[in-house]
Amino acid sequence: MSIGKGLVRSCLGAMALFVLQASVPAFAGDDAHGVAVDDALAKWKTAGHSRPIVETHIHFWQVTRPGGVPWPTPAEGPIFRDVLPAEYKAVARPNGVVTAGIVEASGIVEDNQWILDLVRNDRFFSFFIGNLEIGAPTFAHDLARFARDPRFVGIRGYLTGPAEGITLSPAQLSNLRDLARRGMTLDIISRGTKNPKDQVQALCTAVPDLRIIIDHLGGAKGPPPVDPTWELEIRRLADVCPNLNMKFSSFYDMYAPGDVVFPSPTELAAYKAHFDVLMSAFGHDRMIWGSNWPVITLHGTFEAQIAIAEEYLARFGTAVRDKVMFRNALMFYRRHVPNGHGH
Repeated sequence: MSIGKGLVRSCLGAMALFVLQASVPAFAGDDAHGVAVDDALAKWKTAGHSRPIVETHIHFWQVTRPGGVPWPTPAEGPIFRDVLPAEYKAVARPNGVVTAGIVEASGIVEDNQWILDLVRNDRFFSFFIGNLEIGAPTFAHDLARFARDPRFVGIRGYLTGPAEGITLSPAQLSNLRDLARRGMTLDIISRGTKNPKDQVQALCTAVPDLRIIIDHLGGAKGPPPVDPTWELEIRRLADVCPNLNMKFSSFYDMYAPGDVVFPSPTELAAYKAHFDVLMSAFGHDRMIWGSNWPVITLHGTFEAQIAIAEEYLARFGTAVRDKVMFRNALMFYRRHVPNGHGH
């Protein structure tokens, strides 16, 4: 089953994109979907959005609901509060965001359904990356259940669990291959001691049909000069893993010492050297923008982060800018099975 083409068709009347059942067979592949994406981009521009943006990384939670949330905690200060869709839309729309994908921050299985219900009638939020523990006994059942909703395009894994991380055990491999068979995606963090680059490489080579994206600049740390070990690992990953993408997101993390209040730089010069490594390693077809809102508000503003991205991409021309800020997201975050054997 392919749910790709519908992601970018029938979107402009309501000024939002919405994942629909596709009329194009899965084996039609990227070409047909790419035409639909390009058509949507052209229509947004004709409608007056000169630089439309597809958001790929935001979080919602409600700390005041019964039972609260596992994260954030009071230690995260200003973001330990209810963070809900209306607040995000108020900042995103004036800054060019035309549709957004939500990434689940909680490792509680039923919180996936809470998010899907929260935005069920709001087509501005067109896709959802859930959170399931790879290798858990209930993974296959949970994935099959959530996959019934076409907005559920993939998961974020190896974050809240399992404690042993990436082992590629039989159970983990079975779950990863299940994701791939369904044409779903995998978001993963790789920074510091969390999911080291060699383990990510082992994962992406073991399941070559799985579309994977490393979040938040692949753990880049400023200031320049670039750490040579990090650069070597990034370039090796990009070369060895054609199924791996890089999320051009959460810039402020390069300078912030964790999820605490800390003002990060807002000038491009503070980030450019690391951006250059990522762009030259992954190329403009595998870089995908996202904000990491509201976590970034601990370190800077939504508007400033977009300004940094737009200033950096301007040197590459409009076509590259539109890929990173719009097109690549819609090519990646969709349910698409190349061999047409999806569930």
